[in-house]
Amino acid sequence: MHKVKNEQEWDIAVNQLKEDLVHSDGLYDSEVVGSQTVLIEEWIQGEEYAIDGFYNQDGEPVILNVFKRLFKDDYDTSDRIYYTSKLAINEIYHDALKFMRNIQTVLPLRNYPVHFEIRKIRNRVIPIEINPLRFAGAGTTDLGYHAYGMNMYEHYFSGTKPDWDRILEEMDDHIYSFFFAEVPLELNLEDVARIDHGGLRHEFEHVLEYRQLPFQNDRSMAIIFYRSENLNENLQLLHLDLIPYLTIKHLVFN
Repeated sequence: MHKVKNEQEWDIAVNQLKEDLVHSDGLYDSEVVGSQTVLIEEWIQGEEYAIDGFYNQDGEPVILNVFKRLFKDDYDTSDRIYYTSKLAINEIYHDALKFMRNIQTVLPLRNYPVHFEIRKIRNRVIPIEINPLRFAGAGTTDLGYHAYGMNMYEHYFSGTKPDWDRILEEMDDHIYSFFFAEVPLELNLEDVARIDHGGLRHEFEHVLEYRQLPFQNDRSMAIIFYRSENLNENLQLLHLDLIPYLTIKHLVFN
């Protein structure tokens, strides 16, 4: 994704998009990410939230987690950091539940998982994405397990509903986050020999879980779940350069 504020930035974004499509070619099945169609969307303002939930057998909406997305600047579109906290949940929970009920008036869903992202500006909630294929995507929803001890998979398959009043009452005041580490787009995957996971791990003050990923598949090299006293650590990690943790293969010329 590329954000465009004016005519000059349009040409830059188009050229960058062409490069991105070349670098990402073959990473995903064409049914998931294709290069034949490009969407142009309104630049939606507001705080962004990602939510996993489902509609039970009676069509009742159930929320399983609430994550808030962080951006390093107005042009950042990465998925690097999402976090949850008592404050973040209270900010959007009732609006998200109302949003799910509004969807039900259009699509009478039953026994149906859903991942959706919304933005809230003042009292207005605007949908960004509704995608059941991203439900519990990449296991990042396990942040809820670390933050408030919820096994969302068990709730989904059992059709049960979390007791959010109890969860919020028992939660501490820490910030719980996940960091989605990817090989930067400016590097070719074939040139990366290995990842210094030990070094990257030490960038985080309190790691809850560190998951190494096979970066050769789609640039995803790690998901780090961690706890912070406040948002300061996240604001620093948004600007972390990952290239020093990559070992680049030596090129041999004949």
